Amino acid sequence: MSCLFGFKRIGASIFPVQRLVALLLFSLLSARATPVWPAFDERYELSVGGSLTSFDTGIRINSRDSSIDSEIDFEDGLGFESEVRLAFINGIWRMADRHRLSLLYVPIRRTTSYMTTSDLNIDGNVVKSGASVGASVKTHVFDIEYIYSFFKRPDWEIGFSAGIYWMNSLAEVSAAGEIIIEGSDQAEFRTDYEANQRLIAPLPLIGFSASYAFNPSWKAHVIARYLDVTINDIDGRVMNLNLATEYYFTRHMGAGASLTAFDVSVRQSGVVLINSLTYEYAGLQAYLTFKY
Repeated sequence: MSCLFGFKRIGASIFPVQRLVALLLFSLLSARATPVWPAFDERYELSVGGSLTSFDTGIRINSRDSSIDSEIDFEDGLGFESEVRLAFINGIWRMADRHRLSLLYVPIRRTTSYMTTSDLNIDGNVVKSGASVGASVKTHVFDIEYIYSFFKRPDWEIGFSAGIYWMNSLAEVSAAGEIIIEGSDQAEFRTDYEANQRLIAPLPLIGFSASYAFNPSWKAHVIARYLDVTINDIDGRVMNLNLATEYYFTRHMGAGASLTAFDVSVRQSGVVLINSLTYEYAGLQAYLTFKY
């Protein structure tokens, strides 16, 4: 007899057919519903890379009595290239299963030299057309962020973030040519004219992040952050959007690409002067990433 009470004889073995089918269906459904890989279990993660970024930057200096009101556009007014190549390094420490700490460092250095074709107002002084001008902007960005994952699965991780976007920026301009010094109505030839402005602004940020693992090697990330705040004598607005994807060649090493957009506006009010710096940039990034 080939079948007896729901069991089927195959050679010398006997299998419960119904139970076997049910077990197979359960296994298939379980595998389809939840991946078997621990996609978001890294303890440490380090990313190092570079980007090609398009900038739009401006600086303004005002006096409280409105006797000084000058604005300089770095790209149009000072001849800075709008396309800039940047390097960055980002480290992430998973302190616990749902808690992460991230630190991003980006050094930004831009320089230019050109001959003015129109008068340039810098800090109340007028650099006449035909002068030779050199300018540089050095900015150090430290982006410190705490992330709490309120939803975490093997293939999903979604969380809120809070942190500090710390910007230290120094803009310097030197000129040689005819210059009208503030308070004078006569141009004089100068070879040693210099002006600078430093702006240090720690700005808090809150945000949202979501990561999805298509498979054990391929991940995608979406990050959005924003804040408009006043702290003591600093008014600041920061908006950031980042879309990224990563592919791991091994368990510990991979490569990634991302599209980033940033909009920063900072205004610092002093006793006499009010300084402000605005810059927008959008760029493509490529990087190597290591996790453990």
